Amino acid sequence: MTPQSPRGRTAFATGVVIVLTGLAALGIAVFRLAGTDSVPAAVVPGVTQTPAPGACLDSARARGVWNDVTGRLDALSLHPDTAKVGQVAEGTAGDEIRQYLQTTLIDKGLTERERERLDDLTVVQAGCGGEPLTVNVTETLVQDDYLARDGHVDHQDAGVGQTLHMLESYVRSGTTWKLIALTSLDQPTPDGSTV
Repeated sequence: MTPQSPRGRTAFATGVVIVLTGLAALGIAVFRLAGTDSVPAAVVPGVTQTPAPGACLDSARARGVWNDVTGRLDALSLHPDTAKVGQVAEGTAGDEIRQYLQTTLIDKGLTERERERLDDLTVVQAGCGGEPLTVNVTETLVQDDYLARDGHVDHQDAGVGQTLHMLESYVRSGTTWKLIALTSLDQPTPDGSTV
């Protein structure tokens, strides 16, 4: 119950803040003495959930994410296995990659040796506090060989040498990142290819 006068309510509120601050400081001190640097959210009054991990990514770190995920995707195409898609992608991107591996590679007895060159990357959303990292990417397809079971080149993608413009989103997953969305920003032509 709070006092009825304005002066009494102010004094009461100030006392509550002082007590809660003291309890929070005591809780933090206990966790520090216990040898841990992280403080559970329940120790701090008014905080019921810890913020999602991760700092905002600058362009250099976002390039590192792109290089890592692209390398893992290229390795997956070289050794296609739909059961391993979840290690590198999830959501819409995971579904699309799973379908591509099955229908374009596995069903036809092919593997794919692909390499891209990152020409430019702009951070659209920096992946702060658990939010996805979204980047606008310009890349050039450097190599895209479809290999038969015996290892010889069955055919090459006609898109080798073309520059692609993509909007890509990634989500933190433990200590790594996974692709969650992939959208071409290039205009489709009447035959379905992109320019």
